[in-house]
This record gives sequence, C-alpha cells and structure tokens, in this order.
Amino acid sequence: MTILQKSPDKSRVSFFYKQMIAVMGINIIPLLVMSTMLYTNFITDYKNNLIEVMSSKISLLAATSRSALVFNDSEAATTLLASLKEYTATRYVQIYNTDMELFAEYKRLGQIVDVPAEDYKNNAFFKNENIYLSQRIMMGDDYLGVIVLSANTDTLNVQKNNYLLISSSVLLASLIMAFILNWQLQGRLTAPIRELITLVSYVAENKRYHKRLYIDRDDEIGDLILGVNTMLDTIETHETQLFQRANYDELTELPNRHLLMERLEHGIHAAERNKTEMALLFLDLDRFKIINDSLGHRIGDEVLVQVAAKLSNTMRKSDSISRWGGDEFVILIENVEKVLDVEHIIEKIMLEIDQPMMLENHLLHISTSIGVAFFPQDGKDSLSLIKHADISMYKAKEKGPGKYEYFNTSMLNDSVQRLTIEAQIYKALKDEDFFLVYQPQVAVNSECIIGFEALIRWNLNGRFVPPDEFLPVIEEVGLMYELTLWILAQACKQNEIWQRAGLLPVTVAVNFPASFILHPDCVKNVQSILSDSGLAPKYLEIELTENTFINSRITAVSVLRILQDLGINIAIDDFGTGYSCLSYLKDLPIGTLKIDGSFITELGVSHSNTGIVQSIITLGKSLDMLLVAECVETELQYSILRDMKCDIIQGYLFSRPLTVDDAASYLVKYSLQKI
Repeated sequence: MTILQKSPDKSRVSFFYKQMIAVMGINIIPLLVMSTMLYTNFITDYKNNLIEVMSSKISLLAATSRSALVFNDSEAATTLLASLKEYTATRYVQIYNTDMELFAEYKRLGQIVDVPAEDYKNNAFFKNENIYLSQRIMMGDDYLGVIVLSANTDTLNVQKNNYLLISSSVLLASLIMAFILNWQLQGRLTAPIRELITLVSYVAENKRYHKRLYIDRDDEIGDLILGVNTMLDTIETHETQLFQRANYDELTELPNRHLLMERLEHGIHAAERNKTEMALLFLDLDRFKIINDSLGHRIGDEVLVQVAAKLSNTMRKSDSISRWGGDEFVILIENVEKVLDVEHIIEKIMLEIDQPMMLENHLLHISTSIGVAFFPQDGKDSLSLIKHADISMYKAKEKGPGKYEYFNTSMLNDSVQRLTIEAQIYKALKDEDFFLVYQPQVAVNSECIIGFEALIRWNLNGRFVPPDEFLPVIEEVGLMYELTLWILAQACKQNEIWQRAGLLPVTVAVNFPASFILHPDCVKNVQSILSDSGLAPKYLEIELTENTFINSRITAVSVLRILQDLGINIAIDDFGTGYSCLSYLKDLPIGTLKIDGSFITELGVSHSNTGIVQSIITLGKSLDMLLVAECVETELQYSILRDMKCDIIQGYLFSRPLTVDDAASYLVKYSLQKI
C-alpha cells in the first residue's frame, strides 16, 4: 500500500501559531467585553452627571427669573440668562411666558434654536449630540412660564475619546503582555511536541527508526513520548524481522537468494572497476531427496543446518555463502587470482561435507555436486553466472556424486537437450511410451532359465533412448517413484500372465531405487501390486544398489525385512562398485549378490579382476547367498564363472533383453525341454 506524504508548504500556518491565536482570542474576548461594559457604564454615568448639572442650572435660572416675569422685565431676564455664557457648553437658553411667547433668551454665537419649545419633554433628552432640558417657572401655584435650555455634549465626546484612547492603550498593552506570556509558556509546553514532530519527520523522510526522545515528564505529553518511543521500538523490531526474512534464510540463517543477487551485482561492479575475477560455486546435495522421503523433513532440515555450518566454517568471511533454495547453496568468491585457488576451496568444501553426520541414531554420509562459473569469462551479469554455474552443477551430477565441473559453452547445448528430454519424459509417461524388456537369468549348472530381469526401455519417435540418458533425469525431476510403481506393476502382471498360460514359473527381478525403498508407502504399495496382479511373492525379486544403505541403513533394513517376510527375495545389484561395507552383509536380509558387469568383462584378461570376482563369490557363499554374474558375453567368462561356482549368469551369451512375446517364446522353449 502506498502512503501519500504531504509536501511541506512554507505558507501554511502552523498548529502552534493557530493555538496561540486561539489563546490570544480567548484572552481578548473577556477584555473586550469588560471594556465595552465599562465604557457603557462610563457613558451612562457621564450623561446622568451632565443631566444633573444642567438640571441644577436650569432650576437656578427658573428660580431667579420669576421676578423678571412677574414685573415683565425681559431685559433683566436676558441679563440673567447671559450668565450661562461662562458655561461654554450652553448653546442657547430661552424663557417663554404663559402664552408661549419668547420672553428672553441667550444664544451663543453661531447657534440656532433647533427644537421648538413645544417639542420639549418633561425630562431631559439627547438629540444630535446635544442635551435638551425644560422646566416650568412657578410662583407658588401660579404658572409664570417655561424655561428651555440646550447644551452641547462636546465634553462627553472628549471623555469618550479619552476613554477609548486609554482603554485601547490598556487593551493593546494587555494583548502584548498576553502574547509574550503565552509565547513563553507555549514555548515551554510545546518544546517536547516540537522535538516529537522533528523525530517523526526524520523517521518519515529517512525511513530509519533508531532515534528516540529521552524527556522525563509525568503528564500526558510524557505518555505521548513514551507511546511514540514504544511504537518506534516495535517498528524497528518488525523492520529488523522483515529485513531478516527478506534477506536471510529462516532455517540456516544464511543469506537468501535476494541478498545473494544484491551481493553478486555489487561484486560484479567491483570486479569491473578493479579488473579482478570472481568465481560462483553452485552446490547441490546428492541424494538429499532420499533423506527427506525416508527420515522426514525434520532430519532433512537438520542436515541443511549442519551443511550450512560446515560451509560457514570452511569459507572466508569475505566469501558470500547463501542458500539458493531446497538443498542448493551458492558461494561467491571474489578477487580470484588463479583457478587452482578455487580448486583448493572446492576440495576443502567436499572434504568437510563428506564427514559423516549422526542425527537421531542415523549415520548419514552427505556429498555434494558443484558447478563453477567465472566472471567475466563465463558471464558478465548475475543471471548469466547463476545460470551457467547451475548448468555446470548438473553436468557434475552426471559424473556421479561428489563431483565438480567448470562451465564451458558446450554445456549450453546439453542444457537445452536436457530441457527437451524433460518435456519428452512427461509426454512419454502420459502417452505410455515406456515399455519393459526381459533379460533371462540362467542357472550355470543346468543352463535352464530361472528368472528374468525387467528392464525399462523408451521408444522416442523410432529411436531407443538409452536408460542412462533418461533415468537420471527422471530421478532429478522427482518421477522415479511413480515410474518404479509402474515397472513393478507391469512386471508382476506379466509374470502372472505367463504362469496362468502354463509356462515355466520363474522369478522376475525389478530394480528399486533407494528413494522407493525409503518411501513411507513402499511396503503398502508392493503388497497392493502383488495382490492386484495375483503373483505369489516368491516369484518377485527386488534389486538394490549398495548406495541404498549409505544414508538410511536402519530404515532400509526395516523395510527389507518386512518384504523378505512376505516371501520376496532381496538382491544387491552392481555389488563391488558402491560404498561397500562388509558389515552390512551380515545384518541385511539379502539372498542374492549380483556381481557388477565391469568385473565380468575383464575375466580372463585381468588377474586382479579375476581375484575380485573369486573373492565376491567366496564371500557370498560363506553367507549362504546366491551369486549372479552380469554382462556374461563369452564362453571363456562362462567357463571361469562355472569353475568359481557362480550360481547364475545373465548376459548376451545366452540372450539379449527380450520383448514380452520373445520372452514368452523363450519360456515355452524351456518349458518343453523340461517336459
């Protein structure tokens, strides 16, 4: 999710300035209300005082002018009224007789009578910024006339202006003082908030979460700072965890594919800049799938952890070791001076990984295949280097476990061919293009057939693909278990068909890869196939190689004992070429040893080979086992084996592998001979 960040606007009003304006407004409003109330009260009081003063003057004039009205002495009355000349506020004053005729008046220069006597009210009133008063002139109960007076309110205006000036000055001074006090107070109160804002801005801009605020406050601001620090602690922890998960393998704690690619890119730039070379090693553990399938993923994970530890102990700190995925590791070696240095490192790696591991009473022997690509000659970018190291690793696997191979451009064609074969294998399984042939096994003494070995063949568009070309690919893509089930089902079914047809009952031998024997459902599936086909278990022989017992001896022995108890015969195929350990033979439920054909072909030619074959036969006989010689092609080989007391031979001397029909004919021939 994208978080939109608001760009800073220098013209915006800050929150703290707004807060100060609000505080100032709160301070100003009471001052204004109070000033208004004082002003209103002052004006009211001043007006009342003015009315009182003017009322006293008009009362005095009314009293002193009675005699003038009685004697009709207007001149005396005028002189009396003129005494108000000293009172500068007086505009005019008039005396009217009972007939409301003007009797006497005083009028200041420039003033006019603007309110007729008839409009005067009983009480004083203000109009046009002037005050107007009137009072009846009485002598006892006799009405003599009325006196009216008008005065300006200039003094009131002056007082108003003075008051406004004073109150404005006081208000302004109060505002300034309030601003200064609020500014200082806000500065003290908001300093932690400003620091908090600075911290949050730093975190938002730099995406770094290591900074903290250390302010000891026992209030809400302290709680806020504590909350932000706690939040940053949580974010930093999650950030570290996310970085760890994004860049490191959770199981082995080695850098993962993502971090390797970053380091590889950086290493390429450094090598280009410094004109140096790099080596990329692509490692894949041999037969690791067997460990996972037989002993479980928990043991498999522990193997990966120990392999990672061995690699870390073997390599330099400057080398980058990463887990590419599954049982694959990649090592980046920078500043390579010569190929011999890389070879020395590879030998150290293989020697360290070859050391046995004891995991939950399982002694495991691990080996690895390694492909090597160099920068810049084998690739000028990270993807090319990874691809070419991977291709060379698969080339090393073709040579057998524990081998390494340097990349060369011819491997690219092989890689394309391999991908093509993979696609064709999937199609062949779907279209049932695989089929079985059967090679007879003949008793040495009687030269009678006693069994067949079922062998898989593949007809690809009219071309028979050699098994050593497609079987390793099937194993690597994880289809060997399904293919073995199919071979077993076909062989058992065909043998039962022959027997129901009245042909000579013989055993059929099926090769079981180690991954099949160590599969949790091995016994159940074998029993199911025997039941479905109807073949008696004694007519089935299972052939295994010695390598089956290298990593999972306990599990394999347990499965084989169950199969033997069912009546199935167990044979060791290619004996003498694997990781032989003679102590295995006395513990394993084995009934037959098949001597590898590489020893048989040299019989009569190599004295050492003859001695090896004789030793194997002697060993087998001492353990009450049947001995089968493979790849017998000449009469000389047959004669030597017969003299050595070998029990059974198999090879082109008697027959090539036969189709179903030819195998049936072969059985018919020997069935008739028996009759």
